[in-house]
Amino acid sequence: MSERKPNWHEDVFYGIHYDLHARETDTNLGAELTPEHLEERLRLVGPDWIQCDCKGHAGWTSWPTEVGSTSPGVVRDALRVHRDVTRKLGIRLGMHYSGVWDTRAIELHPEWGRVNADGSRDPNNTCPLSGYRRELMIPQMLELIDEYDVDGFWVDGENWASAPCYCDDCIQEFAKRTGITEIPREAGQANWDAWLSFHRDLFVEHVTEYADACHERKPDCCICSNWMYTIRQPDPATAPVDYLSGDYTWIWGADRAALEGRILDARGITWDLMAWDFCKAGEMRSEQPWTVKTAEHLKQEVAEVVALGGAVMLYEKPERSGWLVGWRHDILAEVAQFCRERQAAAFKTQTLPQAAILHLAGTYYRHNAPLFNYAAAVDPIEGSLQALLETGRSTDILTEEIALERGCDYRLLVAPEQDGLSAQMVAFLEAFAESGGHVVLSGGHLSRETPELVGCTPREVDESGDLDPDTGSCYLEVNGRTVGVYGDWQAVEPGADTVAVAYKLVNEEPSKDTTDAVIVTRRSVGKGTITAIHGPIFRNYFAGHYPWLRDFIANIVTDLGIDWAAEIDAPAQVELVLRRRPGQIVANLLNRGAGEMLMPRRVIVDYLPPVPDVGLRVRMAQEPKSVTVVPDGDGFEWSWEDGVLTVTLDHVHIHSVVVIEE
Repeated sequence: MSERKPNWHEDVFYGIHYDLHARETDTNLGAELTPEHLEERLRLVGPDWIQCDCKGHAGWTSWPTEVGSTSPGVVRDALRVHRDVTRKLGIRLGMHYSGVWDTRAIELHPEWGRVNADGSRDPNNTCPLSGYRRELMIPQMLELIDEYDVDGFWVDGENWASAPCYCDDCIQEFAKRTGITEIPREAGQANWDAWLSFHRDLFVEHVTEYADACHERKPDCCICSNWMYTIRQPDPATAPVDYLSGDYTWIWGADRAALEGRILDARGITWDLMAWDFCKAGEMRSEQPWTVKTAEHLKQEVAEVVALGGAVMLYEKPERSGWLVGWRHDILAEVAQFCRERQAAAFKTQTLPQAAILHLAGTYYRHNAPLFNYAAAVDPIEGSLQALLETGRSTDILTEEIALERGCDYRLLVAPEQDGLSAQMVAFLEAFAESGGHVVLSGGHLSRETPELVGCTPREVDESGDLDPDTGSCYLEVNGRTVGVYGDWQAVEPGADTVAVAYKLVNEEPSKDTTDAVIVTRRSVGKGTITAIHGPIFRNYFAGHYPWLRDFIANIVTDLGIDWAAEIDAPAQVELVLRRRPGQIVANLLNRGAGEMLMPRRVIVDYLPPVPDVGLRVRMAQEPKSVTVVPDGDGFEWSWEDGVLTVTLDHVHIHSVVVIEE
C-alpha cells in the first residue's frame, strides 16, 4: 500500500453536506447550478469542506459515469462545478456515495442482491460476497478520484443497511471459516451469534477493501463509512477509515449528538457529526412536508458536537436543479458564526475524565437488531447518560477495549443493564474499585451472573410479594416519596461485605409499603465501592425521565462521596461537558431546554430562554491565571479560595465555554 499522507479531516471544523440521491425520474439535475451561484453560497457560509452527491441509494449517478448508470436527468455535470469551485476557494470536496444500498445495481444484477432468510432477494441491499463491490463500487470510486480528484468519500447506506445474507456463497464461506454447516434462520436457533459475527466481519472486510483501493489510488483521499464505529458498532476500530461520522435523526438531534458524540470522542479518531437542517413531525415517510429548522434549534443541536471537541456538518438539500436556496444558506451562515465563535475554545479539546458509561459489544449484539441497528439495546445507555448529565455529571461513553485501556482514569464507571460481562471486564471492575474507583451496575441479572462482583445472591423466596404479576412494577422510595418502575427487579441477599441501600415497595406509602426485599446494594472493595441496582433502572429512566427517578439515581451517586473535579449549580437542563488542553481546563455549559413544550407534534425549538445564575465550581490547587467565558466575554464573576474556583454566570443561553488558564 502507498504511504499515507496527513489526514486533512483532522483540521476541518464546519462543513456542508449537499445530499441529492439522483433518481431515474429526474429531469433537470444541475440545470441551475453555475460556478458563480455555488461560489456565492459557499462564500456566504464559509465552510472548511463540503460533501456533494454523486450516487445515492437509488444507485443512479449525478455525474456522467462510464462504469454505472447515470441518471437520465443529468443536464449539467454538477460534480464538475463543485470540484472547480471548491478548488478555487481552497475547500475540500467529499462525495456522498451510497455503498451497501444500491437499488439500480440489483435491478441490473439480481444476483448481487442480499438473500433473505426466506429465500427472497432484497431489492435494495447488496450481498457482501457479490460482485457489486469489485465490479461497480470500487471502479466508480476510482473513476471519481481520477476524473475529479475528489478529496474523500462519506459512504452512506452501510452498516445500518446491512443484514445477514443467505445466498450460497455466504453459507459456504461461513462453513469454511467456522466449520458450522447448520445455518440459523432466526434468533434463538443454534449458531445464531456465530452467524451474525461472521456477517459483521464481512462488513468490516467490505469497508477495508474499498478504503484500501482508494488509498492506493490517492493516499490522502479520506474515507468514512457512515455510522461505522459509533454506538451501533462498538467494536475495536480495525478498518482503515480516516474519520468517523454519522448523520443524526431528523428530530431530537441533540439527543443523538449527545450520545454518539461521546463514543466517537473516545475513539481517538478524527470525527464529525451531521445535523439535518430540516425535519418533520412524525415518521420520515409520512405525508407531512419537510420544513427547515430555526437557527436557534440548529445551534442547540450542534453545540453538543462543538462542546465535545468534534467537527460539525449541516445537511442541506439543494433543489433537484442544483439551485441552493438563499434564505436557507442565511441560516447555515448564522449557525456557522455560532460555531466559529467557539472554535478556538472548544475544537480538538480532550476529555477531563469524570464519569463514564460502559457500552459493551457483547451486550449490545445480544439485544440489537442485526446487524448494527439499535432496536431497544441502547435504551439503558441513553437512559444512564441522560440521568448523569441531568444531575450535573460530565460523562463519557467507553467501549470495552477503551475501558480496559484507560477506564482507570475515571472516578465513576456505570454499566447500565450490561449482561454477560466478560471475565476480563469483571476483573477490571474489581481492580478499579480496589484502587479507589466507584462502580454502579444495574439489572436484574447481576446477582445471578456476577454474585461475587456485586456481593449478593438472588433471594429465592420473597414472602413480601416480589413483583406485581400483572404489571411487573414496583416502587422506589426517594426523599419521602415514591416513584414507580417496571421490569425485572430482583430481590437479593447481601453478602458479608455488602450493605442494603434500598428496598422494594409494593405500593406508594413508604411508612407502610416498604418491604424487606433488598434491591440496591453496595459492596466495599478496597478504597472504592461497587453499587448494584438490581433492576432496569436506566431503561426506566430512558422511557420516562421522571424527576423523582432522576433524584433516586442522583442520591445513589451522591452517597458515593466522589471528589469531582467540577460541579455545577443549575437546573437539570444545563449540561456540563468538562474538557482540557495543555494548560487549560475547558468547562462547557449547554442549555438543553426549550421555551415551548416539545412533543411528537411539535419538534422545533423556536425560542430558547437563557438559564439565569449558573454556578460552576472547579477544584484547583492553585489560583488560575485567568478565567474567560466564550463567546460572551462578560456577564460573569469568579473567585478562588481554599482550592476551589467559583464561577458565576449571569446566564447560559445555548452554549457558554468557561476557559480556565492554569
